[in-house]
Amino acid sequence: MLALLPEVCSDGGIQRFNRTLLAACEELGVVCDALSLNDAGALPGGASEGSERPRPQRLTGFDGSRVRFSLAAAARLAGGRYDWLVVGHIHFLALALAARALCVHRRPQVVLVAHGIEVWSMIGWVRRRALARVAKILCVSTYTRRRILEQAPGLDTGRLKIFPNAIAEHWSRVTPAAGNRTLPNRFVLSVTRLEKGDRDKGIVTVLEALPMVQDDALQYLVVGRGGDIEFLKLAARRFGVADRVQFWGAVTDAELADLYPRCLAFVLPSGKEGFGIVFLEAMYFGAPVIAAAAKGALDVIEDGRTGLLVPFGDAIGVARAIDRLAADAPLRASVRANGRACVVDGGKFTFARFVERCRGVFDFT
Repeated sequence: MLALLPEVCSDGGIQRFNRTLLAACEELGVVCDALSLNDAGALPGGASEGSERPRPQRLTGFDGSRVRFSLAAAARLAGGRYDWLVVGHIHFLALALAARALCVHRRPQVVLVAHGIEVWSMIGWVRRRALARVAKILCVSTYTRRRILEQAPGLDTGRLKIFPNAIAEHWSRVTPAAGNRTLPNRFVLSVTRLEKGDRDKGIVTVLEALPMVQDDALQYLVVGRGGDIEFLKLAARRFGVADRVQFWGAVTDAELADLYPRCLAFVLPSGKEGFGIVFLEAMYFGAPVIAAAAKGALDVIEDGRTGLLVPFGDAIGVARAIDRLAADAPLRASVRANGRACVVDGGKFTFARFVERCRGVFDFT
């Protein structure tokens, strides 16, 4: 297999998916050459301290150089004997199809991974023609599959497979460790990027909900880095909750493993999740999840069973969901147990199930 990937070694949902894919290939004994556009040339490495790193693989980074990345892809395909060509982002599809034409020995089947927002729009005539030449499209959620078909109704629907993400095995090896900051007695938690382009993640909605929560001592911890923190701090002041909100920046996975089980709820009412792997991580450590009833989150969270769903942008709904979990201990326990069952012991979002999905899609025997 040859995999053309945007990035592997940093934090983020797509990056974690790519690491899980490479780990599954290793588990199956598949020889996988991976080219990563945005990773450093010295690999493995590059992930933030304390976070998951890929296992030693045939992985080459190109420091963001599209020219070197493209030339390497063409050279590998021209001289290689690959059965499968995995395209990790639709922006690489034209390159992959053009380079595939250079194959001397045999032309591999092309598989596109469709994560979310990158395929929810802008599939015009050229991309429809390209998608028609793809053997399989792995859609991480039902919503992503539907959006592709709405834009390209002529595609063979049998080629579009629902291929959900999985909790990485890495988390089973993480030992929870407290950081050097004191935790409040009761808090809700969000973990996400904090960039201006990520405002649909719903952090402002949680800030708006906080004054309406019955427990006026409840604190809100926001974990993540980004350039939008000052805007969010301003929003917290305008909602009158600045003294109840802490922005922690980036933390290690060991610290996350300590925060998740201690929070009253993991709250991320996002309207732009292609899947929402962070929900799986929260569920693994027993955090009850509150999410928006939108897009990929609907494939992850079953309302009232593995979490609570609220309409996107509904601050009143978020406040009511927090109050409901705070007041109902049996509900909290049930949601924790049902959520965790999805990510352990053969649950549908476990690494073992992901490996089996890979075996089926790529005909690995």
